Amino acid sequence: MEKIQIAREIYLASVKIMKKILDLLGFKMDKRTSDFKYAKSQVMDYFYEELRKEFKTLVDKKIIKKCPCGTNLRKGFKKCICGGSGYINFNTKDNK
Repeated sequence: MEKIQIAREIYLASVKIMKKILDLLGFKMDKRTSDFKYAKSQVMDYFYEELRKEFKTLVDKKIIKKCPCGTNLRKGFKKCICGGSGYINFNTKDNK
């Protein structure tokens, strides 16, 4: 049984929450307006920046490390052990 990949789980949960917030914004605002586009970019920037900070802390504490696939947070889900987060557990072998 493979251990849970902490960065993957944090990433996927955060993206799910971010998408729900964007859905709520879209429900109240016309998605074609500059106001919606600005709000969307602000929400996305905040979520990704906070994820980067959290992942840096987890890297510094040797809980996670960069995934050899080389993906970054804003690329979305990826069929990799990291799930698109770009990080894997520190003690995970570098094979996917």
